[in-house]
This record gives sequence, C-alpha cells and structure tokens, in this order.
Amino acid sequence: MPVVKVKDDHGKTMTLREVDGFYLPVIRVPYDQEKEFRDRTDWTARSDDVLICAYPKSGTHWVWEITCMLLNGNAERINLMKEMAMLECLSRSALDSMTSPRVLNTHMYYGQIPEDFKRKQCKIVYILRNPRDVAVSFFNHHTRLLDYEYSGDWQQYLPRFIEGKVDYGSWFDYVVDWEASMNRNQQNPAHVVTYEDLQKDSVNEVSRLASFLKTEGTETLYKEIAKQCNFQKMKKEKDPLEDTAEWKDDKPGMYRKGIVGDWKNWFTVAQSEVFNAVYKERLASVTLPVPYTI
Repeated sequence: MPVVKVKDDHGKTMTLREVDGFYLPVIRVPYDQEKEFRDRTDWTARSDDVLICAYPKSGTHWVWEITCMLLNGNAERINLMKEMAMLECLSRSALDSMTSPRVLNTHMYYGQIPEDFKRKQCKIVYILRNPRDVAVSFFNHHTRLLDYEYSGDWQQYLPRFIEGKVDYGSWFDYVVDWEASMNRNQQNPAHVVTYEDLQKDSVNEVSRLASFLKTEGTETLYKEIAKQCNFQKMKKEKDPLEDTAEWKDDKPGMYRKGIVGDWKNWFTVAQSEVFNAVYKERLASVTLPVPYTI
C-alpha cells in the first residue's frame, strides 16, 4: 500500500495511501496497515454490531456519538475516539477485543465492508449531507491535517474533489454506489439520516434512530442525548484523545463550523454552475433524499 503524491491539474499534490487504485488517508497505526486492510475481507462480525457509514465530513462522528449513547442507555460521552472504532483504522485483534455491542464506523464502499457483517445482517446507519458543504469541510480538513501535505487553495481544490482525487474517491461515485448496493441487499437493515435533518430537529432524529436500533429510551433521554451531542458543545469540549500535533498550528480541526449552508461562503457563481451540472448528471438515478437544491 504505497504512499503516493496525487497531483491535480495545478500541480498541487496530496499525500495518500493507494491500494488497488483506491485512495485512503495516511493513517498513523502501530501495525501493518496494508496487511490488515487486505485481510479485512474475512474479519468476524457479531450480530449486534452497528455500522455507521458515510462519505467523509458528512457527520459520521456526530451520529457515532449518538448511537453509542443510545446503546449505552445514557447521555454520557465515552472516552474513545471515533477513529479507534473505524474499520479502516483497526487491526483484526483490536476489532476482536472490543466489547459488545460494537459501534463501528467506516467511509468505505458497501462492497469493501467485510462479508460477515452482511451475512449476519448487522444494522447499518447511512448518512447523507449536501455535497457542497462536504466539499468545503473536506477542503479545510485536507489543508489543515499535516499528513496530507496539501497546500492548494479552494479554486484548485474543487476540481480535485469533483474528480475524486481525494481519499475515498468521488462523493458522486460513493453515493450512487451505496444506494445501488442497499437496493440490491434489502435484507440488510439500513437506516438513512441526513446531516441537515439532524441540525433541523435533532431530538426527532435521535428518536428515529432509537426506533431503528430497537433501544429502550424516553423522550427525556433523547433530548439529553441531542443536547450532549450538539456540535458547538462537542467542539467546545473537544476530544482529549485528539493529537494536536497532527494539525497545522497545533490546533485540532475535526470540529470546524458544523453548520448547514457554509458552501455559500465559498462557491462562486461559476463554481456553483459547474457543480450543479455535475450533480444533475451523476445523480440522475439516485432517489434517496440527498439534501441539495438546484
């Protein structure tokens, strides 16, 4: 799994790992990342595992926190980073040592998830977010996290994002593939949530998720979980396990703004027109409620 410098049309490079043509972030782990990634195909699932699945910067951490609280039956944050429960960051031994119920997360495609999770029909929570806000958030992630070694500006970055020259590839390919995969595998329980609905009515979305997970809870618990998982609260409290040395100026950037519609502060009229045309063409077959207005 070589480390590669992926160049864009402006000559700017982004440091990524490549495995069989698929881009991953350069993940700091104390084991052979290539071996573990390739061996994941026969990893063993448990029937009560829950998988949080989303393209990067779509609200994975947010939904992961909520899900952990619902399964624990309380509104207390756990002393664990999302990355420590992320399939592409785990070794087999680390996965096997986790206590049940395991709330896992991934940015991989459906077809890349270990088959045992599908055979045992583990619950999947799939998150969607307006791709223009995803692009802006991912740009800030890529320019601030040192391992990417990326110095392009927004004008240079947007074509890269559209073309999928980033870790996990194209947002458009990801969303199209996930919908098609869920349609082909309807025996696997899946729950769809959008970042925007979580912002609009977090208590209702927590309640919907609780029903899907079949957890016992009350309206009071759902309100408390929504309060504890409020973006501004999580940003203020930060994550004590997050390594500030990985970020530019030693300032962690996992939590930035957490708002809906920040793309309007970044996209020019010309960029919006290009993005709208690509969206309309590439997502013509998608029927899920992607939060986007052309």
